[in-house]
Amino acid sequence: MKKLIVAFCAVSMAAAAARAEFIWNWWTTSNEGKPAKTELSGCSLGIASALGTCRGAQIDLLFNTADAIKSGVQGSIGYSRTGTLRNGVQTAFVCRAERAALQLGLVCFNGSGFLPVFPFFNFDPKQFGSGK
Repeated sequence: MKKLIVAFCAVSMAAAAARAEFIWNWWTTSNEGKPAKTELSGCSLGIASALGTCRGAQIDLLFNTADAIKSGVQGSIGYSRTGTLRNGVQTAFVCRAERAALQLGLVCFNGSGFLPVFPFFNFDPKQFGSGK
């Protein structure tokens, strides 16, 4: 029975991973010759990236920007910026968002947070839950 459950979990994860998208970004302009990727459901990794809407993970070394993160994580070592982050976390040395559910970083700017600027963390409880 245990082997059957493990096999079922492996097949389920493989099916979910097969539907997910993956983008590698050297720089924000590295995908210029390719069709513009404005909506991503999956993972974006690289040195610096700029996306429209993301549902999943946007992880970069230097900086990343996005118009909206629907659910997931936006992380960078340096600077991270988004318009709206719902049901997720934004982490970087400097985090900036108009509205963000949870931010972790050295300095966190959140327009709708419990304070507009706060060190180490900032959050907006209204950004958790279903998007109405």
